[in-house]
Amino acid sequence: MLFKHLPDEIFQALSGSNRALIEAVLNDLAGVFYDHAEDPIKDKSTIIESIEDTLHKLDTLAWHDEQKEPFDSPKTIHDYALRIYHRLVNTGWLVEEQELYRVSVLMTPQISMLLRSLVEISQHGKRNYGATVLSILSNLEAVAKNPKERGVTLRQSAEASRDFSAHLNQILLGIRSLQRELFATRDPKAIVAGFFDLFVEGILIADYKTIKTSNNPFRFRRQILELTQDFLTNPDTMGQVSQCYVDQQLISMAEAQAMVEKDCRDIIQTFSNIEQRLERIDEYRYRLEKRAADTARYMDSSRPGMANKIAGIISDVAKYDTLPILKQVVGARFVGMASAAQPTKRREPPPPRVMTPAEVSADAIKARDQQRRFHEARQVTIPKMQSYLEKQMNSGNSKHILDFTIESVEDFVCFDHLRYIGSLGVSAKRLEDLFEIHFTNQYLDVHEFVECREFNVVRRSKA
Repeated sequence: MLFKHLPDEIFQALSGSNRALIEAVLNDLAGVFYDHAEDPIKDKSTIIESIEDTLHKLDTLAWHDEQKEPFDSPKTIHDYALRIYHRLVNTGWLVEEQELYRVSVLMTPQISMLLRSLVEISQHGKRNYGATVLSILSNLEAVAKNPKERGVTLRQSAEASRDFSAHLNQILLGIRSLQRELFATRDPKAIVAGFFDLFVEGILIADYKTIKTSNNPFRFRRQILELTQDFLTNPDTMGQVSQCYVDQQLISMAEAQAMVEKDCRDIIQTFSNIEQRLERIDEYRYRLEKRAADTARYMDSSRPGMANKIAGIISDVAKYDTLPILKQVVGARFVGMASAAQPTKRREPPPPRVMTPAEVSADAIKARDQQRRFHEARQVTIPKMQSYLEKQMNSGNSKHILDFTIESVEDFVCFDHLRYIGSLGVSAKRLEDLFEIHFTNQYLDVHEFVECREFNVVRRSKA
């Protein structure tokens, strides 16, 4: 039985004439009982105060007397709160426990699960697929690295995959029902409003725009499939994961192996046909967006309701067996095939093609390495300059510009930047503390490389 763990009167509160008030109160009570930082057993006064807070937020209060309630209609907010509280207690939503003079209120686990599910259904909205896919991949990688200790996380990955697959089905069915609902109405404003309120805010995937990009959440699908296939084909991994299932769930080895195999196949089935399911969702999404776009395009503010009037004329004309002759309209066809909107063409994905890896020649690799080494040699770094100065100054404490040697590109770059040590920033401070450069007003040609002012490099004495 589906409801064998629930009281028989549980749904009477939600089916009566006062169900709007009951729904608002239960929605707020869910937050009170779900607070993980507090005691799940509440005082009766706390619950009544929470109900009063909910009623204060409502615009209007109207209590419909029922035949089973011989009480007077409530007059104040407190009366309303007491009436709703007793209604929830009588139908099994709340359970009272009395210790001496203290009355406590709680929810049974079954009622709490039911209320949580109802709240999640009412708040059903956008979902982020990236976090779900990454969590599945992380769990599978943990199982692959340590199947004996982390094997039970395979069960969590399978549950996440099933929930992910079920949500895709919900999106597809939701778009189809919304499409039928919007196509049946003739009010343009209702079509556009329904599109944005129900589809964009309620059904659309949060990261839908990233699905067709390189950073899409399904780029890890291949790794997920490879890891799961390896679990099925590797007897050692299968045995260790099954043993982990046995230890955690206290079942036999045969049951554990069947459970592991089912979890792996569910994951594989979910991520193998993901493209086909997304294509179906995209097909219905395209039809829905096209309907809303065409409606918005023909909503002319200067002629409100013109589309409905034309649709009414066509419907009235369709009632005649033979079309009447319009004598006052000569040679004018204000409604015809040319008036129909031309649907925009969908972008078809490019056909699949075989990707062949291009082989890079040895000469190209050699040229690339030479260019990389040349660019690295041209980079000016403080360690390079200090090494160059130490090498040149190893034989004395002072050296003239013409006594410096230039044997490579690195040496030339370091020599050329000796004149600008003072402008190299804070990083060159240590060089200024070790060496001092004295310039003259004479210009010299140094080794036929560069012409610059004459200078001497002097090693500073250590104080």
